[in-house]
Amino acid sequence: MSTILKILSLKVSPVTGKSEVLLKLRYGRNFVIRAKTHLFISPKYFVRKRVAVDVPGEIVIKSRYPTPEVVQAKEVRNKIEQMCRLFEDRIAGENPENITLDWLQKQVDQYIYGDSSLPVVEVSKPKSFFDHFDDYLAVSQFSESRRKHFLVLYRALKRYALYRHYEISFDTFNPAIIADFERFLRNEHTFFVEDKKASGKNTKQGGSNRIPVKKYRAVFDKFPECRIPKQRGDNYIKGLLIILRTFFLWANKTGKTNCNPFRERQIKDSVYGTPVFITDDERRKIYTADLSYEKRLEQQRDIFIFQCLIGCRISDLYALRRSNIITERTSKGDRKCISYIPRKTKDGHPVTVYVPLNATALEILKKYDYMKDEALVDNRYSMEKQAQAIREKMQDSTSDAPLFPLIAQQRYNEYIKEVFRACGITREVSVINPTTGEVEQKSIADVASSHLARRTFIGNLYNKVQDPNLVGSLSGHKEGSRAFARYRTINIDIKADLIDKL
Repeated sequence: MSTILKILSLKVSPVTGKSEVLLKLRYGRNFVIRAKTHLFISPKYFVRKRVAVDVPGEIVIKSRYPTPEVVQAKEVRNKIEQMCRLFEDRIAGENPENITLDWLQKQVDQYIYGDSSLPVVEVSKPKSFFDHFDDYLAVSQFSESRRKHFLVLYRALKRYALYRHYEISFDTFNPAIIADFERFLRNEHTFFVEDKKASGKNTKQGGSNRIPVKKYRAVFDKFPECRIPKQRGDNYIKGLLIILRTFFLWANKTGKTNCNPFRERQIKDSVYGTPVFITDDERRKIYTADLSYEKRLEQQRDIFIFQCLIGCRISDLYALRRSNIITERTSKGDRKCISYIPRKTKDGHPVTVYVPLNATALEILKKYDYMKDEALVDNRYSMEKQAQAIREKMQDSTSDAPLFPLIAQQRYNEYIKEVFRACGITREVSVINPTTGEVEQKSIADVASSHLARRTFIGNLYNKVQDPNLVGSLSGHKEGSRAFARYRTINIDIKADLIDKL
């Protein structure tokens, strides 16, 4: 008698927050073997049969809303169930002498990677292009934002295939198909018209009153987006093609196909304008402005200024905890610092960034010192969910308490724009329209966002030292990063100083 059980690894990825699903085969009375599935899910979807660790359980997904995390968890669940059924059938017809300690792992590897060294198992239907894409999403440990980008590409490819009445496969994917898919991405926004019946009402597509034209309705209904597609810019489309190329490179590396249409179809570099950021004087003006009449703006202003003083990305800012504040000994005495590992480097070559905190940053931290008494829950969620977590007596820790009262990232960006207007920071700047690629003049308040805080940190430091490696050690850029090339053209004072030396 044999039984295959599902177990969740105790090891949780610090990048994705997911754990690997393991299989345990009980064969006979005393023979037990394990195998790694190379498939990862969030622990909240794994329900154990009793309250303990390292015990069998099931993958249970109750949510009906198709978020990227839910979609990926369902993909993993379906693959695990399919593997269990397949392996149980194979065991029934297998010679007991062949069931060795590595038998189950070989079966899993063959299923996931198609190990050619093992006997080929006949299947009724070969895997399609999208089946392999599903495998890629299941076995890859992406951050949640990265996974969302892949799912946007996945759905766009599905819509393209239906719209063109064309079956996408590795063998037929060539440079001409890439060019046609690119045209589809550029033109998809034209497949929608104004819905006169819904005029003045909000719809499910992010409050948009546009609906697909009759010819495109069935296509979009089958693979919809949370928002009606708008006109896409060059950089956005290039980004989608780059991640499509990444999938082909994986397929080549794992032996799924020898085809790679990107050998003949190069992707041009994205075009960016000169970085826009605020000066030290403007930063001080924003910080000293009296916003006590609007608490929400005052709080988000403080968080924005703090981000300007440490230069991290918003994903890293939202992950910071009290434990990230450390004390370093310097030649001038002890110095408080922020220490963190940028998420962009965690998967590749993780580098710890240390940023000393100046008087303003310490003053802001002290203002929100009360946050250390908050329960360890995700304070971006609703008050109801926070209260529920507290009722469930989640373990809390002062060192892991959040630094600030954070809100949803999109609202944070909206409040930053309000703060700029309230503080009178509205000078015009030249920016490149991401859709048309044309240079436009806009108020800096209209383009202000969390990333402007990072650019402010980098730009003002770079203007003072002109040493990209030194600034990169504080911003988390890798040595030799090309990003600093855009900062070399921005400060007229540097140019004037150089000319004066002639």
